[in-house]
Amino acid sequence: MVTDRDRIRALPWCLAHGALNSFFAIWTFGSSLFILFLGELGLPKGQIGGLLSLFPFCGLLALGFAPMAARLGRKRVFLLGYAIRKPVMAMLLLLPWVVSGAGRTVGVVFLSVIIAAFAVLRALAETAYFPWSQEFIPNRVRGSFAAWFTVVSLLASALALTIAGQVISQGSGLGRYMLLIGIGCVIGLGGVAVMAKIPGGEPIRSGGDLAAHFREMREALADRNFTAYLGGLAGLTIGAALMVAFLPLYLREECGLAAATVVRLDLMLMVGGGVASLGWGWLSDRVGSRPVLMPSMAMLVLLPVGWSLLPRHSPHLVAGCAALYFLYGVGSNGAIIGAGRLLFNGVVPPGQNTAYTAVYYAWLGLTGGAAPLLAGGILTLTSGWRPQVAGIEFTGYTVLFALSLLFLVTGWHLYGRVRADDRYSTRMVLRSFMNRITQR
Repeated sequence: MVTDRDRIRALPWCLAHGALNSFFAIWTFGSSLFILFLGELGLPKGQIGGLLSLFPFCGLLALGFAPMAARLGRKRVFLLGYAIRKPVMAMLLLLPWVVSGAGRTVGVVFLSVIIAAFAVLRALAETAYFPWSQEFIPNRVRGSFAAWFTVVSLLASALALTIAGQVISQGSGLGRYMLLIGIGCVIGLGGVAVMAKIPGGEPIRSGGDLAAHFREMREALADRNFTAYLGGLAGLTIGAALMVAFLPLYLREECGLAAATVVRLDLMLMVGGGVASLGWGWLSDRVGSRPVLMPSMAMLVLLPVGWSLLPRHSPHLVAGCAALYFLYGVGSNGAIIGAGRLLFNGVVPPGQNTAYTAVYYAWLGLTGGAAPLLAGGILTLTSGWRPQVAGIEFTGYTVLFALSLLFLVTGWHLYGRVRADDRYSTRMVLRSFMNRITQR
């Protein structure tokens, strides 16, 4: 019998996984490096948006795969999926040879196949991970653990970005990206190995009934509290993606920043998230998820306005970008910690977590995949479009920031309709905080 004490003692292995996997993600697909890499290949923005959408769209596989993952064993599925995807990603090392020998068109097809295979493996593994994580992370420390996981991952990501910035600034061409991808894949395998120490995720022999699974998913979709959560998630996911998916290219093309500077700006996101995460995690375990989620969403709502008003040719441009990245780190990590804790501690019934998390992950994939496609399509349609109103120039990026604001406001409103997982409301916490300040 695995106790909460056993689970807590194993959590440092999950933290190690977060650190090692951060190097893999940053140096392969999960940072500005990947966008710059695709830009170096000469891919148009529409194709970049299509490739980015493959990662989340594959989350739809969760709808049918979740009961099979339970039957096979969630831990086993996660370990296999995350392990196999590393050599798949390492096949990108062959890309320069394919392009030089067979041409750019074949190279793009080769790249797309690798990304598609990688995205499928990632989706299958994470379909198993979400219900497994509800099992191996005790509810009473879920917020704090999420905060520590974020801090450790962000520190590792910051180091990875610092190293990547130095590598990218030395020379030109695809070779510098290839070096990072190769080393990242090796480190990523170590990140998978340490997760073998985490308990739980054993096979559930009764977990393969597809008819019962689809019936439970229909019941989940009839849960108005859950659908309100999904609405808030869509607003957050699409709104944030519209704002940041092509931000590296915006900073290069519209603001004239060097690629190495763009990569280093991600460090400010890491610093903002790291500074705020421990506070967000402690607060969520103390007063509940909503008092963390709602102020974080309010902060995110302000950021598209900030990017729209940021002077693109100011001598203080880099400082302004750094401040906005920092605030995005604070707000986005607060929203992730608050929404994640609310999902597992208040929205998803533990006895039905296979169906609920399958719908959740598929919906996350659908909305997350739609955003970069929409963003890439808008930028393609508005290429060369630069009308001026009252002396202010508008571009396709202006449209993205406006839509981001709309979706984030909608998500903020819908999250406000989700039932709280604690007795404290956001207003009660803010009122108590203001009273303490005025009494000093």
